[in-house]
Amino acid sequence: MKSKTTCPKCGSVRIIRQVQVIDRSDSGAQSLSLRRGTRALGGWLKLPRIFPLDAWACGACGFTELYVREPTELLAADDAASGAAARTGGSPAGAPVSQSDQTRTVIVLALLAGLVLALGALAAVAVALAR
Repeated sequence: MKSKTTCPKCGSVRIIRQVQVIDRSDSGAQSLSLRRGTRALGGWLKLPRIFPLDAWACGACGFTELYVREPTELLAADDAASGAAARTGGSPAGAPVSQSDQTRTVIVLALLAGLVLALGALAAVAVALAR
């Protein structure tokens, strides 16, 4: 439907383009997206690359197609993930993260949160003592 001006199902020309697709979770609403490859944050922490999806919908029959917003970036991330796996003999960069990596990430994030809270408490004490 993206390259056409008519719906492939009913022939209508009432196409609604680039509608944001929302997914709901416990953390609220977010754009529906694809995940492929990773981006490095620091030395060992890698986060997945996210590619938002848009929908094109027929206003007459409701037929809907999904399109990634930035297909060339998704392709580049896929090439990088596939190429990295072939060069290293390991799993692709977009492969599921091991339990130990997840545990390490949670521990580091918890330590950082504790550090932020401790610094906040120290700042509050310093302000109180300065009065």
